[in-house]
Amino acid sequence: MSRLRIVVDRLADWRPYYPSDDLITADDYLALEAAARPDDATHVINLCSGLDYLGTGYYVSLLAEARGQRVQPGVETLNQLSRKALIDLELAGLDELMAELARRGILTGDTMRLRLFFGRTCSEGLDRLGRRLFERLPCPLMEARLTRRSDRWRLSRLRPLPLSALEEHEEDRFAGALNQHTRKVWRSPTARRRYRFDLAMLVDPQESLPPSNRSALKQFIRAGRERGLDVSLITRRDEGRLAAFDGLFIRETTRLDHHTWRMARRAEHEGLVVIDDPQSILRCTNKVYLHALLQARGIPAPQGHLLYRGDFRRLRELAGTLSWPQVLKIPDGAFSRGGGAHRLSRPARNRGPPTVRGLRPAAAAGVAAHRVRLADRHSRRPAAVRQSLLHGARALADL
Repeated sequence: MSRLRIVVDRLADWRPYYPSDDLITADDYLALEAAARPDDATHVINLCSGLDYLGTGYYVSLLAEARGQRVQPGVETLNQLSRKALIDLELAGLDELMAELARRGILTGDTMRLRLFFGRTCSEGLDRLGRRLFERLPCPLMEARLTRRSDRWRLSRLRPLPLSALEEHEEDRFAGALNQHTRKVWRSPTARRRYRFDLAMLVDPQESLPPSNRSALKQFIRAGRERGLDVSLITRRDEGRLAAFDGLFIRETTRLDHHTWRMARRAEHEGLVVIDDPQSILRCTNKVYLHALLQARGIPAPQGHLLYRGDFRRLRELAGTLSWPQVLKIPDGAFSRGGGAHRLSRPARNRGPPTVRGLRPAAAAGVAAHRVRLADRHSRRPAAVRQSLLHGARALADL
């Protein structure tokens, strides 16, 4: 179970909202340790003022991390928000998004003030910008100031806000954002006790060939709940909500330089149990790495050769040392995507290099654009070893 604490300066700050057993004042929260009363919370949302260094809100986040609780905002986020140079470093690449919003007429005038509630904004057109800011700097309440100079928009200021700073017309938006960010706030205590932990399962509803189909996802959810895990399906848009869970189970096809890799790193940083963890993604998504790792550890595996762009001239020489047919694969493909796997037929004598059967032009271009690995499909290694190479890549994470 993930027990939630919502920390405010005064209980009166929460008066516009529904009562919640998760509410606690900053003074009471800071006194828990001194009073030798252990706190069973695992998640903390800090809505206090005094978020500057050594302020009351700062100490709330600091003690939450010391107690092993996941807190928003964390101390690292508060330190970054206190310095414009660190904000610019963390938000590198934001200019392109703001330029796109300006072209679409969403950013107008010379200055804009934007208030963010868990990454949500008052304008649907600006939600993408709000999510980007919250994903990089996860602070529940923030105010951003955007300015235009020489026809270019810049983030001139970004600061955290306490709950007491909200205006009356913003209270409903904050309540809705909080309810969406963590659906545990309005649950009754009896409903919350049903599950020991909360597991996020990352999926892409638009993926044509996902690792788990809908039927498998339903079985995962049912099996998890039978074992005390409340399983929730999330997408890449929920990156800012990762701290609300105890674990992340990735059921998308993972790649480097991809949101699956980024979310795995973010979840690991937040202290979640992650499958596939970033190190396993790094090790298991590249066939060249796996082949070299198996060789370095003396593990029997199918033979393979690393080919480079422009190596077609030596294929005929290489063909004499191999058995046929062969399988040609790009190093970082998955499920035979991007020109992933292609069968090579034995070359006829004096007729050039091996030919690729059934290779579409687009796939051929994908293969030619990569450094590729030529694997010996008919290696004399035991069949079990070949199967472990294909289906047991997860075991390599412990090598």
